[in-house]
Amino acid sequence: MVSLDTTRADALSCYGTPQPMVDARPAEPRTPFLDGLAAEGVRFARFFAQTPTTLSSHATLFTGRGPHGHGVVRNGFPLDPGIPTLAERLAGQGYDTRGVVGAAALEGDTGIQRGFALWDDASPTLRGLMYQAPADEVVGRALSAVDARASDRPLFLFVHFFDAHSPYEPPEPFRSRFLDPGYTGPWRDPESRPRQVAQGLVQGRSHAPEHAKAINGRYYGEAAWLDVQVERLVDGLRARGILDDALLVVVGDHGEVLSERPEFGWSHGNDVSDGVLHVPLILKAYGDVPLARSTVVERQAAMEHLAPTLEVALGLEPTLGQPVWDLVRPGPVLDVEGWPEHPTRTIFQEATKPRGQESQDAWNNLPFERAVRAGGHVVRAFPLRGRAPEVIEGDPALLAVLQPMLERWDATAPPHQDAEMADHQRRALEALGYLSDDDP
Repeated sequence: MVSLDTTRADALSCYGTPQPMVDARPAEPRTPFLDGLAAEGVRFARFFAQTPTTLSSHATLFTGRGPHGHGVVRNGFPLDPGIPTLAERLAGQGYDTRGVVGAAALEGDTGIQRGFALWDDASPTLRGLMYQAPADEVVGRALSAVDARASDRPLFLFVHFFDAHSPYEPPEPFRSRFLDPGYTGPWRDPESRPRQVAQGLVQGRSHAPEHAKAINGRYYGEAAWLDVQVERLVDGLRARGILDDALLVVVGDHGEVLSERPEFGWSHGNDVSDGVLHVPLILKAYGDVPLARSTVVERQAAMEHLAPTLEVALGLEPTLGQPVWDLVRPGPVLDVEGWPEHPTRTIFQEATKPRGQESQDAWNNLPFERAVRAGGHVVRAFPLRGRAPEVIEGDPALLAVLQPMLERWDATAPPHQDAEMADHQRRALEALGYLSDDDP
């Protein structure tokens, strides 16, 4: 399982054209290796994270529970030790479970490592405001973790890449690949967060779009760099025989707002727009693993569906939630949207910021932007802004149906949660911007 942190769906060229305000040169695919995996395997066209924060989204990834089910508010809030995880499930089935992560947000002290025999969260270095390790280093550590195995038990390998997170600093030639060659402004080589450009877009300053394109280009350059590193990882696993009989999963934990919503530009956490919650999901089977081939799934699915689906794909009974195996199994599948005429899996989502305005006497995230999605219809609520819920996509008449569903979901939220973290975690997350009202 490969987790691409802060990677929105359109960061991969198999999901279509990039965000409009970007220099689209060159014309060739931005992520050719991942595109190839998608073409050979199963690509979910409409897969959604449910929270735009690393630890909360990974908690959903591993438990099959949404934020109200696992209670992880955002980074810095521990996972309840009583909630079972995918790694624990596979370890109980005899799997050798190994995880290698690229950022402090997934340190083992958060509880996210439960079930892993090895959890390599070696103290990353500070890059800008980030405690992280670059993707090439993560690949090396992951392959070393495989080489260190002393048994022939089946393997569950989890590899987490953090590079797409700000600051967007891929190495050359990826750093300049999506920049206008004629651009000479300060964001050709930015050293700080681009908040001033976001403010310029909101205020309509004349040069802001030019700078925004440069920052967006740096983000897509990170995706192109990650594509090469995922290829290195897969090639290394293939050379070691790991892919003779295997299931490969590539998923984004959440995305990133770029310039399309400038009030939240180049950040994540404050909203539930497609930029931060529409993420890639690709599954590819090797050997005799039963899985559809060369398939694009159009029906919506969410992060909470992935863990139980993987249980079924591996021949186990689903214990971690509701699978979507019917969408990825070999043979003809029912892949029809059109809610409410056709059944669909309703998705609930919530923002995790601004931290300074969280609830102090109820579930922390209740005041924040939230949404319900059902078969292409989306209702979004804005408690902090005092705006009535709105239909963002689909039939306006369905507001009367979907708004009460969202309200019922909020009514099931757990009580207020307190952050519990070691001093080194707090220092790391403060550096990342997660313990302030600023956006990373």
